Amino acid sequence: MARYHRIKTISVLLAICSLLILLPSCNEKGSAEKIGEKIDSAVESIADELDKAAKNTSKELDKVVKNASEEFDEAAKKTSKKVEEVSGNILNAVEATKETSAKIEEMSNGIREAIKKDE
Repeated sequence: MARYHRIKTISVLLAICSLLILLPSCNEKGSAEKIGEKIDSAVESIADELDKAAKNTSKELDKVVKNASEEFDEAAKKTSKKVEEVSGNILNAVEATKETSAKIEEMSNGIREAIKKDE
C-alpha cells in the first residue's frame, strides 16, 4: 500500500508541475494548455485506475484472510475434539490399570493368606 501511495503522490506532483510549467506560457487556450489538460486528464485516469486496483487488491486480501481464518478455526476445532478423545482414552486406561492393580493386590493377599494357612 505504501508503494501505491508513493506512486499516486508522484503522479499528482507531476501533474501539478506540468501545469505550473505549461500554463503560464500562454494567455489563451493554446497548444501548451491543451497538452497540460491532456496530461492532467491522463494523471487523473492513472490515479483512478490505481485506486481501483488498490480496492480490488484489498478485497481479495480480505477474502484470503477470511478463508484462512475459517480453515484455521475448523482445524482447531478438530484438533480439540481429538485431544478430548485421547484424554478420555487415557483416563479410561488409567482406571483400567487401577482396577487391574487392585485385583492383583487382592489375589496376592489371597495367595499370602493361603500360604500362611499351610504353614
